[in-house]
Amino acid sequence: MPTRRYHDDAQRHPIKPYHATVLSILQAERAQRVLDAPCGQGWLGHALRRRGEPVQVEGLSLWEFPLEGDGYASAREHDLETPLPAHCAEFDAVVCAEALHLVRNPGLLLEGFARAVRPGGRIIITTPNTWYLGSRLQFLLRGYHAGFRPSVGRQRGEYIPFFPLSYPQLHLFFESVGLEDIRLHEVDEPKPRRWTERMLAWPARMYLSGRQRRAQDATEQNYWADAARDQALHGRWLVMSARRRQAQ
Repeated sequence: MPTRRYHDDAQRHPIKPYHATVLSILQAERAQRVLDAPCGQGWLGHALRRRGEPVQVEGLSLWEFPLEGDGYASAREHDLETPLPAHCAEFDAVVCAEALHLVRNPGLLLEGFARAVRPGGRIIITTPNTWYLGSRLQFLLRGYHAGFRPSVGRQRGEYIPFFPLSYPQLHLFFESVGLEDIRLHEVDEPKPRRWTERMLAWPARMYLSGRQRRAQDATEQNYWADAARDQALHGRWLVMSARRRQAQ
C-alpha cells in the first residue's frame, strides 16, 4: 500500500491526486487573488505558500478552518447553501474542491462563483467522478454510485452527498450559468485501474467517438472528444474549469 504523503510536516494536509492539477491550473492562469470555497483545513493556501507562490488566498468555510500560518489572507465562516458575501468579487480564480456534490443547489453556487471572479477569471471544480465503470456497475446492482450511499439518519455537518456528478453534468452546469472555455483536466492517477474496466467501457467509447465524428462544429467536437478521454471514462477524480466571459 503506498505511503500517504502530506503538504506539511504536521500531517494536517494529506496530498490528494487532484491537488497538483489545481495548483498547475492556478499557475497557468497566473492567478494573484484566489477564493477557496470551502477552504476546509486549508490545504490550498498551505501548498501555495510552501511553493513560494505570491498568491492572496481568501477562504470561506463552515465546519473546518485553516490555522494561522496556513497561507490565507482571511478565512471567514460562511454557509455555501446561502449567497456568497458581498466582498467576494474580482477574484482571478475560484477553487471549489470536493464540495459541489455536497450542496443542495449546485447551480446557484456556481452562479455565485461566476459573479465572484473578474471577467476572464476561471472557476475550478473538483468532485468525485461517477462515470467510471465501477461506479456505474455499483449503481446498476445497488442503486447508488460509489461514495454515494444513502445518507438516511445523518445530520447536517456529516458527509451527505446530494449529486453524483460526471463530465456531461458538470459541463452542463458550467454552460447553464454562462461560462465558457470549459476544460477537462488530467489527474495523475491510474486510468483505468483494471483491464476489465477498459474492456467494459469499449461500447461507451465507440458511441462517444462516433458522436465526435458527426459533430457539427468545433465546440461540439471538443465536447465529445473530452467525454471519450480516459479521465472522463476511467478517472476517480473529476477536475474541470471554465472561464467567465470577458466584458464586451
